[in-house]
Amino acid sequence: MRLAVQYCPYCGEQDLRPREEPQGAWECADCRSTFVITPAASPVRGPA
Repeated sequence: MRLAVQYCPYCGEQDLRPREEPQGAWECADCRSTFVITPAASPVRGPA
């Protein structure tokens, strides 16, 4: 599953393209930075 991103975390531009490796990586066409988005785990809720 690939998470969609809207903005580059380094320069704030929106021209992002998915990369093959590493898995989940995106490249910013403006500043040429590559970054990886990973989903964060949700806390487990116990009985209320």
